Amino acid sequence: MNKYIISIRTLIGTAASTLLALASGGVSAQPINAINSTTGIAETLTNAVLASGSGIYVVAGSGTYQGTNTTSFQQSATYSGFNLAPSSGSSPTLELANGILLTSGNVNLPNTNTLDDFSGQSDSGENAKLGALSASAGGASDTLDANVLSFKFNVAAGKTSVSAQFVFGTEEFPTQSVTDIFGFFVDGVNYAKFGSGDLISNTPDNPTNFISNPVGDGLYGTEYNGLTRVLTVTGILGAGNSDGSHTIVIGIADTEDDIFDSGVFVASLQAGTATGGGGIDPVVPGVPEPESYALMLVGLAAVGAVVRRRKNTMN
Repeated sequence: MNKYIISIRTLIGTAASTLLALASGGVSAQPINAINSTTGIAETLTNAVLASGSGIYVVAGSGTYQGTNTTSFQQSATYSGFNLAPSSGSSPTLELANGILLTSGNVNLPNTNTLDDFSGQSDSGENAKLGALSASAGGASDTLDANVLSFKFNVAAGKTSVSAQFVFGTEEFPTQSVTDIFGFFVDGVNYAKFGSGDLISNTPDNPTNFISNPVGDGLYGTEYNGLTRVLTVTGILGAGNSDGSHTIVIGIADTEDDIFDSGVFVASLQAGTATGGGGIDPVVPGVPEPESYALMLVGLAAVGAVVRRRKNTMN
């Protein structure tokens, strides 16, 4: 075979591999920026969870936060570059836009899974809304280590819903009978439920809700023993408040005990036009983001330039 053709094929293969590596963001990444003060924390988390051009207009001064964030203990964080690729098998790569991490304990997660009981006690107290949610599904009404963000907002004309993407991870899966819970309340209604109707929690009776990440297995580079796929939660706007605004509450908490942490990565909160019941749907993998297309175009242009130069030198 012509050496020139072999060289071009090698160059294209190398370029393609490089582009894929850049687009995937690496094998295991979840850079966490722990927040070590509650000063302005509601505004910080709100700004971080909103998508660009979200169509959501936050009511100034309406944000509230429940959690413990000091120099010695951090319960919440912003994050960037969330990309968890499995080390083997057919499990999906989990990717999220930049956003926030709320936990029922310690936000400083190891990038390997070496414990079955990763735990941190924030002493942030209970949350009545999450307690009522747990009780509604037959669980315990008492919650501990609650970590909750809420704010009022308005939406652009014609918008009827809000949605966000998330990944929920937990140490409770699959061995614990008690559970931690995640709530996504829009105008007082929780829309964070699996298709089976289960709350976003350990669901020991329905393990198919989670991807297993056992200790020592190294499937995903994170401490949590169980992870959901990337899911989209959609909440339908209700009557709202007397001033015409709406309220969103995003929260997570332990129930019954304050050990075996869980956490939820949330991103891309934006207004939409959904109607009906709301709820969650899996995100379909394999559709390149705009940034990936840009990387591919740059790479192909570079390959084309090299090909032209080589042809010119051979003529």
